[in-house]
Amino acid sequence: MSRTHSVWIGTKLGLMEKLTLQLLLDAGHEPVLWVQSKLAGIPQGVTVEALPKDTLAPVGFAGDPLHHLPNGGIGSLAHWSDYFAFKTLHEHGGIWVQMDAAVTKPIVAEEYTFTPWLSMISPVVMSLPKGSEYSASMQQIIEHMLVDGMAGRNWHEAMVAMSRQLVFQGIEARTFSNYYDCGGVDGSPYTHPAAQSYDIIHWSNATHNTSKEKPAKGSEYERLCKSVKLI
Repeated sequence: MSRTHSVWIGTKLGLMEKLTLQLLLDAGHEPVLWVQSKLAGIPQGVTVEALPKDTLAPVGFAGDPLHHLPNGGIGSLAHWSDYFAFKTLHEHGGIWVQMDAAVTKPIVAEEYTFTPWLSMISPVVMSLPKGSEYSASMQQIIEHMLVDGMAGRNWHEAMVAMSRQLVFQGIEARTFSNYYDCGGVDGSPYTHPAAQSYDIIHWSNATHNTSKEKPAKGSEYERLCKSVKLI
């Protein structure tokens, strides 16, 4: 089964992050978790790697506040994580999985496959070939945005750049089907039972973080945590 890559900055994993990794293990993947320092709570079977020395130091978002994000998103490492995702896939290739995603089935993806976002794409889960010009370009674009923490920029600017760069390079992208994004959605699987079973769910830690450690009763998030015996 294919190797996946993720990153976490901090001293311990919470329930949501443990769920991400445990579901990947249960699906037969070989998760690689990139860390900045020693980290507690990593599920057995996950390969742990230190951030490469040439990695840009973590930079929090300092752009235009987005009203539906806690604290407007200020200080979030979401965009730095995207930068690191493209850097990692450029150097190693394979599949990237954000640490606020639930993958309930083995990921089978062709190159240049992304999770959908509105009429564009997102980097929640994505598959890119090693050494691609696309991943190198996106690493540089987001790294440039992060020089001042994206000051004066919109939260979504990096994702808009992802779609534009595909068009510029003439790359035909694919998107994962049977995907649900809980970002900013009331009544989503994060807080309620799922209307159907999904292959990938993005819990959206940027918009939902008040019940990460105490899942809402009856929610799909709670069910999945129970299914892998985390609660």
